Amino acid sequence: MSSSLTAAHADNLRMGGTGAAAELMKLLGAAFEAGADDVTVEVIAGLGSSGSIAATIDGALDVAISARPLKPAEVETGLIQSVFAQTPYGLVSSNPKPGDIAASDLAAFYASTTSTWPDGTPVRVILRPNRESDTALLGGMFAGMGEAIDTVRSRIDVPVAATDQDNLELASSLDGSLVGTSLAQVVTEHRQLQFMTINGYEPTLENLENGRYPFAKSFYLMVPGTPTPLAQRFTAFLQSDDGKRILSAAACLPVIN
Repeated sequence: MSSSLTAAHADNLRMGGTGAAAELMKLLGAAFEAGADDVTVEVIAGLGSSGSIAATIDGALDVAISARPLKPAEVETGLIQSVFAQTPYGLVSSNPKPGDIAASDLAAFYASTTSTWPDGTPVRVILRPNRESDTALLGGMFAGMGEAIDTVRSRIDVPVAATDQDNLELASSLDGSLVGTSLAQVVTEHRQLQFMTINGYEPTLENLENGRYPFAKSFYLMVPGTPTPLAQRFTAFLQSDDGKRILSAAACLPVIN
């Protein structure tokens, strides 16, 4: 697969998107390319959700993979969106045994300057930029978490990770780290980070599917109102047995729209 943004070619599928799905896009792209002799795939790195949406609107991409739904102004451009996968979302740490927490206690644990891990070592929160989609996701997922994030943001000692990859890189290198992230990103990037269990349940696909662990991140597929033939083929591939197998191996629950 290539990785540079180029002009359109009939046999070249171009996609980009959220950093949380960067490795997932490579896996899907490689499998789609391998199953179609007449197709090459470009995965454009570093665009993020907003950048990939803008590039798809401009015709520079066939497909955008976003961590957020379209904004009203983006909907007006005619883009079509659908959720194609969900993955458990939670809080991870470099601490090897971060333990369990009640969902109702998470905000206070996150905001407190005296929180410690079960082994007594201090918790060290890492933030994301205020306008980043995971900030809104985490803030709306647990009661009081939005206010807790604002409280932590007022502290000058708390680092801010600019990208999804920076987030897990910092989490891996900082003792006692605490960050919000998806299981899919941890799995596909092979990160040695441990999730807290919430209300006694691990963030697994089985627990997400049966509702015991209800905290999830959605991945959106976005294509032009008149998709390119390759975009249509890729959309069908995501719904195929091979596509579903790759999603499941990447800790994603395939979603049928």
